[in-house]
Amino acid sequence: MPATSRLSLSSSLSFAVAAGIVLAGSIALAVHVQAVVCDWNLAGMLVSDGLWRTVTHLVGGEADRYGLFQRVEPTLAGLLLRVTGAGLFAWLVGAAWICRRRGISYRAALSEWGRWGWLWWLLPVLWELMGTAADLSGSSDLHLFWQKTLPLLHCALWAGWLTTFLTLARWPANRDTAPSAARTPALVWGAIGAYFLGFATMNWLLYESLLVPHGDSAMYEEHVWNVLHGKGFRSYLDNGRLFLGEHVQVIHLLVIPLYLAWPSHLLLELCQSACLALGAIPVFRIAQRHSRSSTAATLLAIAYLLYFPMQFLDIAVTFKTFRPNAFEIPILLFAIDALERCRYRLMLFWFGMALLCQEDAAVVIAPLGIWIALRQARFAQVADPRGRRRLAWLGSGLALGGALYVVVVIKVVLPWFRGGADVHFAQYFNDLGQSSSGIVANLLMHPGLLLAKMLNVESALFALALVAPLGFLPLLSPGRLAVAVPLFSILCLSQITNSAVHHFHAPLVAVVFWAAAAGLSQVSTMSKSCAAWYHRPRRSTASDEDRHRIYPESFGSTGKTLPVDLSLAVADRNDPGCNERSPPERGRQSSLDNHAVMAAATWAVLSAFFSGLINRDTFTPLGISFWDPSSSHYWRELYIPGERAKRFPTAWALVPIGSRVASTDYIHPRFTHHARSYDYSDYRPGVQNDAEYIVIDTRHPYSGIKHPDEIKEYREHPDEWELLDDHTDGYFIVLKRRPVKVREDGLTPMNSSGE
Repeated sequence: MPATSRLSLSSSLSFAVAAGIVLAGSIALAVHVQAVVCDWNLAGMLVSDGLWRTVTHLVGGEADRYGLFQRVEPTLAGLLLRVTGAGLFAWLVGAAWICRRRGISYRAALSEWGRWGWLWWLLPVLWELMGTAADLSGSSDLHLFWQKTLPLLHCALWAGWLTTFLTLARWPANRDTAPSAARTPALVWGAIGAYFLGFATMNWLLYESLLVPHGDSAMYEEHVWNVLHGKGFRSYLDNGRLFLGEHVQVIHLLVIPLYLAWPSHLLLELCQSACLALGAIPVFRIAQRHSRSSTAATLLAIAYLLYFPMQFLDIAVTFKTFRPNAFEIPILLFAIDALERCRYRLMLFWFGMALLCQEDAAVVIAPLGIWIALRQARFAQVADPRGRRRLAWLGSGLALGGALYVVVVIKVVLPWFRGGADVHFAQYFNDLGQSSSGIVANLLMHPGLLLAKMLNVESALFALALVAPLGFLPLLSPGRLAVAVPLFSILCLSQITNSAVHHFHAPLVAVVFWAAAAGLSQVSTMSKSCAAWYHRPRRSTASDEDRHRIYPESFGSTGKTLPVDLSLAVADRNDPGCNERSPPERGRQSSLDNHAVMAAATWAVLSAFFSGLINRDTFTPLGISFWDPSSSHYWRELYIPGERAKRFPTAWALVPIGSRVASTDYIHPRFTHHARSYDYSDYRPGVQNDAEYIVIDTRHPYSGIKHPDEIKEYREHPDEWELLDDHTDGYFIVLKRRPVKVREDGLTPMNSSGE
């Protein structure tokens, strides 16, 4: 057969395969969409009830309630037409763009885009097979895991599909090999500014809407206020005890110079948002160092800002908008950056700063010390054995010091400030023991308990929530990721801590991005290996010649030989297949490596974007729930102060600034600058004896009091408390303690009626 005919036949076959994959992918996606829409238990993983009903109308179905269950019956034919039509449109338009960008024929573009892009649309088939296996096994845990991974499926599907398109369109290769000290690009600074403005605005509006709780958020501003006013490092939320009985967290005291000019809780929130945003700088530096690509490093820095487990440190799922341990993320990232630049004194400074955020930083520093002793000391300063020994001692010291720090804080420091009582967070793990010592002893004697906790569904979903938003890129650097294993194992022991929507995972974020940055270099290595395998020599003579070659670094210097760049020689020798390639082929391989790194970085940033887009707990404008009127995270409900916030100043004006007041949560932060600010909640059996006012918010999210008669103090002791006139239309209730009158004999106090 003539060569032209063979080429035409091959092209036709390739086009037919691509068209078949596009059709099969469209059918698979349509069937998957119908299965999800028909089952609220699945659809609820992605959208709210109201949005689900809207979607059902768009796909030609109606939603009905049957007791506690909801079902919808869209027509499969209608879905097939819609999905297939959208798929064909994307195939034709995408191929046109690829054709224009790469200068190839339209037919070739259709073949490549259809063959590789629509393979991602077949992912639902694998997911449905996993569901079938779960049903056949009868395992409720496996079925729950299958159900909960639906958002991750769609994150991978759409991120992979778009990554394939952008890779086939061949973004201009970034061949720069700028040193790691290169300046941070303007795009990264722009993303940092956008993040700061967005979260600063949302934090501000949540505070103005009276949605920020005092506990674990605004209480830290009370610490600063009390320190400056001679009341000690305490919040009266903890019965007036010094806060060092809860955590070793003092980093927020560093805002005092600014706080003197603007004493407000909002200052702490702005500082936190700014510091979290600045964490993109060390992420860029580390990624650039590993990938040798400014563009790939920029994409990973943007992925950091889109990473929803980091964003929940700024606004937690419970509207806690400030936590000192959030500062661990940028601080540990700067420490890792200093480590890779061999600036060990600066690294130790950042480690010290991390320990000021919370004691859990030591649980990351200790295994990182082991990594330094085993890995960094082995590969850094190869020509200096003394330097290697110093690094080994440094790493060993960090490992031992970190472990001792945790023990001393938990068994000595915190109990001393608690009057000898055990640490409060031991109750998080009460199913393993009644005290911190009992928990540790139980785990040592029964290691199966730890394995059972780590291998359950919740822990698996927790791990996926950390690595899946980065396209599983951190898994390519298992050694670095292993640094996070001790803290991750501890968090898996409790149902309270094994989630990425609170604040407990803060130190893990830094390690995950360190591993992701190193994963970019592994992508380059993997692409080289694959290319070398593809271009391997077809005859054994080349291998024989290679085995007999004497490499330049093997020559000894005689004083008459020219100097040789051994680093290049070793690199050339370690490049599999470099001996068989001519200089033009090596240039093509370099471009191939760059495209592989760019594809990995693109995959990571798109995974971060889509994981936040379809996350029902996200608070940002990049999430569907932000714009969904049926969602509890709808922007009008959260960020527009309502009637409750507008009426609060009237109640606040009834309480003098010099008084002692007990108030419910969410308005408690507004009274922290009074003489005393007590917590009025179910956690407190009664109001403190010196409290002069009680302020009840009847409309806060967890309010159990709607009427004055429901207030225990007013109901049981009406002679002691006076109900002030209500000018808030029932939104707030203000009680004032009546003045105590003393009998003439001065012995027995009596109430206002003289009894």
